Amino acid sequence: MYEFGGETVIVTGSTTGIGYGIAKAFADTGADVVVNSRTESAVEETAAELSNVGEGSVLGVTADLSRSDEIEQLVDRAVDEFGRVDALVNNAAVWPAEDSMVDASLEEWETTMNVNVRAQYYASKLVAEHMTDRGMRGSIVNLSSQTGDRRTGNRGLYGVSKTAVNGLTWRMAHDLAREGIRMNAVSTDVTDSRQLRHEASQVAAEQPERTTGDVLEEWGRERPLGRLGQPDDIADAVLFLCSNAASYVTGTILRVSGGGNLQ
Repeated sequence: MYEFGGETVIVTGSTTGIGYGIAKAFADTGADVVVNSRTESAVEETAAELSNVGEGSVLGVTADLSRSDEIEQLVDRAVDEFGRVDALVNNAAVWPAEDSMVDASLEEWETTMNVNVRAQYYASKLVAEHMTDRGMRGSIVNLSSQTGDRRTGNRGLYGVSKTAVNGLTWRMAHDLAREGIRMNAVSTDVTDSRQLRHEASQVAAEQPERTTGDVLEEWGRERPLGRLGQPDDIADAVLFLCSNAASYVTGTILRVSGGGNLQ
């Protein structure tokens, strides 16, 4: 449905799960794709895999997005390799070990906010400056979560970081619109990923009669649409927001959650 041949897309946190699905979807459309994580072996393996997917090229850049200098290196490498960045997908995120806002440490707060919020802001700022300097009308998509909408429940610190991502999207989209740069977000719920499978395996470990697959299936059935989200579901939304079909869409949080946002 989409054609991104000749365009360059950076997808952060893109060696597994949702990020990998997004990077692969862009590769399928012929885009030049920059994949990233903080683990060099994973980056190299992913870049090699996706190089065989589409007609574009794939560049792997190892970068820890909690460090501003490594975010700079990520963007610089993309520009040096491909000469331009047409779209940025801010997917990289961490899950704090402690759910409770009372019990979480200040260190956990700083790590979570640095990766989940500050990195999205700084990468967006650098890419937006690149686009503006070249008179480009590009697109930026942030990955958010239904936890950012909820006022209670678990995942408190993670939820606060995603609430901040929603605010970042609204505020920065307004500032970028005058430059012709569109910023939007995709808000997810339970989606098949490494982190979700880890959580499901922990639940299954406490209930020997159930498998990880059983837990995931149950979580999917609890959603109004009756199934677990897949990386392709999220990738479809990201491709739309980065395409010309969404040329009049900015500052929007598109909820791709199987109806989880209604609960």
